[in-house]
Amino acid sequence: MEIKICSTQEWSYCEWESFVSSFEAIFHKGFTKDYFNNKYLSVCDRQSYHALLLHEDKVVGNISVIPYWYRHNEDELIKIGLAADVFILEDYRSDPFTLRRMYKRLTTLLIEKRIVSVMAVPNETAYSYWKNVVKWQDVGMIKYWGMPVRVGNIMRKSKLLNVCSLIYVYIAVSISFVLSALCRSSQKKFQYEIVDDESFLQGRFSHDDYVQIHHRNCMNCFRIVDEQGVRTAYLIYSRQKKRMSFLSLYKGVFSILKEHKVDLILYVGPLKLFQTLFLCIPQNFEPKSLPLTCDLLIKDDEIHKDMLDFDKWDFGLLNYDVR
Repeated sequence: MEIKICSTQEWSYCEWESFVSSFEAIFHKGFTKDYFNNKYLSVCDRQSYHALLLHEDKVVGNISVIPYWYRHNEDELIKIGLAADVFILEDYRSDPFTLRRMYKRLTTLLIEKRIVSVMAVPNETAYSYWKNVVKWQDVGMIKYWGMPVRVGNIMRKSKLLNVCSLIYVYIAVSISFVLSALCRSSQKKFQYEIVDDESFLQGRFSHDDYVQIHHRNCMNCFRIVDEQGVRTAYLIYSRQKKRMSFLSLYKGVFSILKEHKVDLILYVGPLKLFQTLFLCIPQNFEPKSLPLTCDLLIKDDEIHKDMLDFDKWDFGLLNYDVR
């Protein structure tokens, strides 16, 4: 088998076709070449970077790193990569260090492209491999915030619970309507924030599944997903003049409740502002763990060592596209 280090622009027709086929064999998502083209090309470098595992010119494994602009301390622009779409077909997994070799070879190209670090949110199965074998470092656990709209449906209990939770939601939304107008609460500024310019937002929310709501100077983006019978609205982006605020959250939640019948509204990421809509979900009740990990590519980089401090990050579903 051969490891090919390349940019998206360098993929051959055969590599594209076999990549899409192999990805589907593992993940069963139904994603097309157009989907991946948008994902890999509508970013700051107009290309992403890959370690392809090839067998007889066919892609049987992959690691992709997608570059994005981030603001560091508001004034410095840096490129940070998101590790994504990692897989090896089952028949080619005999060597447990193959993924490690693929990634280590890819980092040479990433450093050439001035990517400061690689961030990832590995699933439970992959987490121990990337931490213990590849030596990625822990940054912190991403939090879930929820508004339980129909508790009976969420817990699969008596529908009477839905009545109670709907009363709670009505009260919370009514209070928030008043307070969001009176209180100009907004998200604190973080040392590391993704650059959410028009180009980024167009690429991030290009799929038809996303709903965008514009109201005066507020913008909200959300997606509704059936999570094992629980109709869940993920509020992914909520901004008032490019900063999350109590008012923008209220507008987003109100729009979801007005136009869609959902059981649960979730926000995934930090909420460092006063608001009366979302409750922090206890760890025992989280759908799954979301560990944020980091590989700081330039080891003697003193300026960016604070990347390993979770409190410095505004990182949630906006930053990676599992929803």
